[in-house]
Amino acid sequence: MIYEIDLQKLHIGQKQVINNCARFNVLKIGRRFGKTTLATNYLIPIKAIEGKPVAYFTPTYNDLSEVWNELKYNLAPLILKKDEQIKQIRLITGGIIDFWSMDNPDSGRGRKYSRVVIDEAEKAKKFKEAWQNTILPTLIDYHGDAWILSTPKFGQTYFKELHENGNKENWATFNLSTYDNPFIDKDEIETIKESMDELSFRCEILAEDIDLSNNPFAYAFDINKHVVTDLNFNYQQPIHLSFDFNKDPITCIAGQSYLNNIEIIEEFGLSNSDIFQLCDVIIARFPTATFFVTGDATGRNRSALTKGNYNYYTVIKQKLNLSSNQLMVGNINPSVNDSRVLLNSLLQNANVKISNKCVKLIKDLKYVEVDENGDIKKDRSNDKKYSDYLDCFRYYCFTFHHKFLSFYK
Repeated sequence: MIYEIDLQKLHIGQKQVINNCARFNVLKIGRRFGKTTLATNYLIPIKAIEGKPVAYFTPTYNDLSEVWNELKYNLAPLILKKDEQIKQIRLITGGIIDFWSMDNPDSGRGRKYSRVVIDEAEKAKKFKEAWQNTILPTLIDYHGDAWILSTPKFGQTYFKELHENGNKENWATFNLSTYDNPFIDKDEIETIKESMDELSFRCEILAEDIDLSNNPFAYAFDINKHVVTDLNFNYQQPIHLSFDFNKDPITCIAGQSYLNNIEIIEEFGLSNSDIFQLCDVIIARFPTATFFVTGDATGRNRSALTKGNYNYYTVIKQKLNLSSNQLMVGNINPSVNDSRVLLNSLLQNANVKISNKCVKLIKDLKYVEVDENGDIKKDRSNDKKYSDYLDCFRYYCFTFHHKFLSFYK
């Protein structure tokens, strides 16, 4: 019996990778190059159709869904059994496709694979541990190959260390940009370039190594450009609030956004206080305002319970008299890298104004740094290294202006 499956043809950049591959392959590539298409239309199905076991690894469980759904559709005529709970597809050829999250670096331990594909390796917080201790040993039985795919992050990372193995036996490394995808309109890339700061464009689109360790998180911040006096509340526009929850202090910034304008007009931070008192202060400052609220997603957790057994956002919703639509808080916080790219692109390309009254936010934007992995340095022994108000600002940008960089997300 002959079965037909519909796999998308590879473009010239993807074919270049396949034609020059080795046992271990590291692809440092720009956004929208087509790495997931390469995985779902060649790397994974080819081996599985041959009757071999294959594994696909992502940084988190939530990242699995796109490839899981695409492979279920593409390989439907060949699927013998699929298990939605454990995320496994078995083919009539004997091939097996397992899907794993690197949230747990032990995922896949004890299995054996002919091929592993690791997608968005830079986003996985425990990538090095997962690769060295679990994933690499799964290739021994079949003398299997590995494909490690990612857009680079700022700074020095373990993924970039592996990318330097290109001159070693059994290793091949590739550096391909968004421009190497012939199906992406080059004029559109140039349009996007105008909305990104130069360093972000070089990192995210050109896939270049950009080492910003020991440099400010907000590298596009210019106090002369962004800090102004006499920035007042516009009574015709709603107030956007963004909270960050710490043991002490609880912090919040208030801003307004319309068209390409972002104005941060006030900061709040109460020591030895609680969310009830902070809301009272905000109401006193803006007694007639309509509020939209975002902030630290951990404020939804039971670990964030306040007096009366309410979490922070329950209190905020009640105190500020919000509807559900006015409470705009995700289930998880945005990654530091993604929010950093967005924040700096906004600082460079949008009309961002920050009141000179926001002294602590300005200090954060001036002094908070990232480490060699691109993570925020937090040193509470040094006032300059606090990042509470910066966190408020990056949550603010991500919630209310995330579409600014929607092209490459």
